[in-house]
Amino acid sequence: MIVRRQGRLVWAGAVLLSLLALSGREARAAPLTVRLEYAAGPGCPDAADFKAVVIARLGYDPFVESAPERVLVRIEPRPEAIDGRIEWRDAGDKWAGEQAFPSVSTDCPRLVRAMGFALAVQIQFLARAAAAPDANVVAPAETGSPPQGPAIAEPPIATMPPPEAPTIPRAADAAPAPTGGSGPVFAVGAGPSVGVGMSSAPVMLARLFGALAWRHLSVELGAVVSLPATTRRADGNGFTQQHLLGSTAACAIVTRWNGCLVANAGAVRMAGEIDRPTSATVLLVQVGVRVGITQRLGRRTFLGAHADGLANLTRWTGSLDQVPVWTAPRFAAALGVDAGVQFP
Repeated sequence: MIVRRQGRLVWAGAVLLSLLALSGREARAAPLTVRLEYAAGPGCPDAADFKAVVIARLGYDPFVESAPERVLVRIEPRPEAIDGRIEWRDAGDKWAGEQAFPSVSTDCPRLVRAMGFALAVQIQFLARAAAAPDANVVAPAETGSPPQGPAIAEPPIATMPPPEAPTIPRAADAAPAPTGGSGPVFAVGAGPSVGVGMSSAPVMLARLFGALAWRHLSVELGAVVSLPATTRRADGNGFTQQHLLGSTAACAIVTRWNGCLVANAGAVRMAGEIDRPTSATVLLVQVGVRVGITQRLGRRTFLGAHADGLANLTRWTGSLDQVPVWTAPRFAAALGVDAGVQFP
């Protein structure tokens, strides 16, 4: 009976010593500090709310403006979902890892809580990793003769498993950096549009293009063809026009939006519809700007919409029986949609 009580006391003492040892390890782990850059769309919690989630999990404030490491938190609401991303930068401002938080709901406060918890876990892990060499030092076994008396079996001391590493990679095992530090992505697409100022009435256009896209820049080459459009006089006589153009564009990309400088060059083929048909080909050169938006449908497919404002550098007049019928205006425009596929 006395031996059983002594065994229980030894077991309790061993557990207490283990807890004290673990507490000592945590005490020796210097708190990790980082600089926070937080950006979220409308309807999302602000930076103070995000910090509060991390501080509540850690028990201290890790955000210091002078800290060498930087954490970028980005949250972008979309019509039916939210995209979140945490990116780490080291003391040299080099990319050290990132984690994406796609959400199929529009509950931004809930996503902010999840991202704050993930960041707190990452900070805890890094702080413990920095203290690991000190914590793993094992005291040498004491020498000397064993104590006299009845032998009491020493209970095993349970060891805590190392904390699970978060999914944010560090520089040592990071995946390749996002597009922008690597090579370009090739994409092809096509779509219809409506042209205004290219004929006496709006005309349907078809566009085929290929593009090379980096993270914030893309270069595009394309071809544009229009359906024949007819312009008539009061007596029923008239002429048809058809546009055959090559197109190039250089675009700056910000998230899903892009702004481009556009140039079109080609020919307008005209044919008269009178008693004795005639035909002519006119050189066409246009320059202008484009504003567009792109929506991904999957890993490789996408939809886009664009609006072009163009200036006709070359202008022409369609005549019948040497009587002018229509003159091209100085400005033109096009509105269209595209569908395409990317090849990483």
